[in-house]
Amino acid sequence: MERALSPRVCVRLALLSVLLMVGMIPANVGAELGVGDTTLNLTCLSSSSCLLDNDAIGVDKMSRQESSASPASPVTVSIEFLMNPEQVQLALLPPTIDELVIDLQIQEEIGGLNSPDIVVDFWLGPSTNQWTLDGGSPSSPRLGAYRLLDAELDLSRGRLLRPGDSVGMRISFEIDQPVTWELYLRGDSRITLPIEWSADVASANVDEPSSAGDPVELSDVEELTYGALLDADQDCFRFQLQDNLRAMTIIVHWTSVPLEIEQPHTPPELIRQGGATPRNPAVKTTYEAGEQISEIRYEEPPEGTYLACWSGSSNRFQAYSWFARLSHKGIGSSSPSEFMGDANWLAGEAYVGDASEVTEVTGSGAFTVVIALLGTAAAFAGFAVPSNFRWSKRLLLPVALFLLIVGGIASPVWAMTDEAPRSGELTLDEVLQARLAVVEEASRTGVKAGAASGFFGLAPGETLNLRLHVTGAHETGDGRWQVHTEELTEIRLDSFVFGWLSDHPMGSEEEIRFILQSGRALTLDLLMLEALLVVDEKPDGDLLHIEWRMAATDPAGSATEPIWASRPDVISQRDWEELQEDLYPELLTISYCDCGTDGMEVTWLSNSKMGASSIPQSSGISIADGFVPRENLWVTGGFTLLLLAGGIEWWRIQGAKKLADQFF
Repeated sequence: MERALSPRVCVRLALLSVLLMVGMIPANVGAELGVGDTTLNLTCLSSSSCLLDNDAIGVDKMSRQESSASPASPVTVSIEFLMNPEQVQLALLPPTIDELVIDLQIQEEIGGLNSPDIVVDFWLGPSTNQWTLDGGSPSSPRLGAYRLLDAELDLSRGRLLRPGDSVGMRISFEIDQPVTWELYLRGDSRITLPIEWSADVASANVDEPSSAGDPVELSDVEELTYGALLDADQDCFRFQLQDNLRAMTIIVHWTSVPLEIEQPHTPPELIRQGGATPRNPAVKTTYEAGEQISEIRYEEPPEGTYLACWSGSSNRFQAYSWFARLSHKGIGSSSPSEFMGDANWLAGEAYVGDASEVTEVTGSGAFTVVIALLGTAAAFAGFAVPSNFRWSKRLLLPVALFLLIVGGIASPVWAMTDEAPRSGELTLDEVLQARLAVVEEASRTGVKAGAASGFFGLAPGETLNLRLHVTGAHETGDGRWQVHTEELTEIRLDSFVFGWLSDHPMGSEEEIRFILQSGRALTLDLLMLEALLVVDEKPDGDLLHIEWRMAATDPAGSATEPIWASRPDVISQRDWEELQEDLYPELLTISYCDCGTDGMEVTWLSNSKMGASSIPQSSGISIADGFVPRENLWVTGGFTLLLLAGGIEWWRIQGAKKLADQFF
C-alpha cells in the first residue's frame, strides 16, 4: 500500500508546478509589427487570456465540448486575440498578407460534414478586414488547417500603422451539433504580413516639441541637428547669423523611406526677425546611397535672428538631419556654381572581358545584293558565250552562281527582311519614354510605387520588345560575345527627363522627386540592358531583336528604393539575384540643381564584382543576319570563280591565236 502525501507536501508541489509554468513563459510577451517581426501567433495563456504575439508561447491548444449545440439552437464561438502591449513602431502596411492559418479541428469530423466556416475579423490601425474561411463540404472536404494566402488588406484609410494603434483578431464559427472543437495554438495558428519598412518614431523625432511658437534654440547652426516630420508636423529652429556673410547653405539629409510616405522636400520657411529675409535660394538636390540631399543656398544673408521651419503632410513620416555651411566674404565659395550638369549615360560600364578588342560588325545590305546581281548577270552571260574549256560551264560558272545567289542575294535579302520592325517592337527611345511614364505615375500616386521598380517599369507578364542597331562586339572571355549598339552610346538622360517635364508639367516638389527617381531608374535599367546584351556567337548582322517576357522576382537595392523587380523569364531567379548583386553600383549619385537652368548630374562607381561569370546564359536575343555567315566572302568567292573562268577562257583564246599565227 502506497503512502499518502501530507497536505504540506502537496501545497509545495503545487506551488513548484506554478513556478515552473510561469518560468516557461518568456519575460517579454510583447508583440510588434515591424521589419523582422512580421508573424503574429494566436496565443492563449489561459481560456480567458488570449493575445497576438511574435513568439509561439502559451498553451498548445484550446478545446471545448459543445454538448448543447443543435441545428435549431446553434452555438456561436468567438475568440478575440489582442496584440499587447500596443504597437511601438511606425510601420508601413503591405497591400496583402502572406498567409493566415487557423488550425481548428473537430474531433468528430467525418468527410467534411462537421467543419464550420470561420469568420475572421482582423484590424490593425486604420485597416479593418473580414474574411470567411470555407470549412469544406462532403464533395470538397477541407484537408488540414484553414489557410488563406495573399489576401488584400483594406488600405482605404491609409497605410501607416502608428505607435499606440490597436491590432487584433477575432475568429468566430458556429457549431450546430454536439461536437468537441480544438483550436491548435503555439505557432500552428498565425498571420504573417510582409512588413518592409518600420521606424522608431520616438527615437527619430528628437526635435519635439518644436513649432513656430516654441522653436528649438540652436547655439551653433553649423552643428548637425536631427529631427523628423510626422504627419502635418512643423519643426522650427531658431539661430543667430553674424554679419559679413557671403552665403549660407542649408544642407538637409532626408533618410530613405518608401515613396508613398515621403515628406515634402521643399526649402524651409526662413524668417528673419525684423524683416529683410533673403529670398529665392538656389537649390541643388542629390540622390546618393539611398538618401536625398538638399543644398539650399542663400546669398548674403544679413545679420540677425532667424527662424527656419519645415512643415509636413498628413499620413507621411520622414526623419532628417541638417546643418548650415557659412561662407564668409573673401574666404571662397561653396556655391552650386560647381555643378557641372553632366547627365550622359556612357556605354561600357557593364562591359566584361577586353572591351578594347572590338570587332566591327558591318553586316550585309543592298550594296551586297547589287554587287551579287551584277556577278549573277555576268555568270549567265558566260553561259551564252561559246567556250573551248568544258569545265567553265560544267563547274566554275555553276559554283560561282551558287555562291552569288545564296551568299550575295538570298541571305542578305533574308537579313533585310528580318530587319523589318516586328509587331509590338519598340525603339529604345520609346522604351525610355514608357519608363518615364511609369516613374511619373508612381511618383504622383505613391500607392503604386512598387510598379516603378520593375525592369524598365515592366510588370510580371508584360513583354519587352526592343530593336537595337549593332555596331560591333567583343569577346567576354568565356566564349561569348557582348554586343555594342548605336542606341546605347552617350545617351543624354537629362534630355529625356526635362523633355518629359516640358510635356507633363508638375508641381515643384513632384518635379524634383520625378527628376531624381527617373534619373536613377533610367541609369540602372540601361546598365542592366547593356549587361544582358551577350550572345553565344559573334554577331554578323546590323540589327538586334529582343523579346523578353517578364517574371516576378526579388528586387535589388533597398526596401525603400527597389529596382529590377521583374526579370526576363528565360533567366532563373538564382541567376538574376547573382547578376543584381554583381552589377548594382557601389555608389550611385543623381543630382539636380535649381540654379536658373535645367540641369542634372549622374555619377556612379561600378561594382568590382562584375565579370563574365555574372552574366547568365539567356535566350530571347536574335541578330537579324542571313542564313549563311560571312556573306561578303561568299560574294568574293563567286567573283573569284568568274574571274578564274574568264581568265582561263582568255588564256586559251590567246593560246589558240598564237597557234593559228604559227600555222599560217
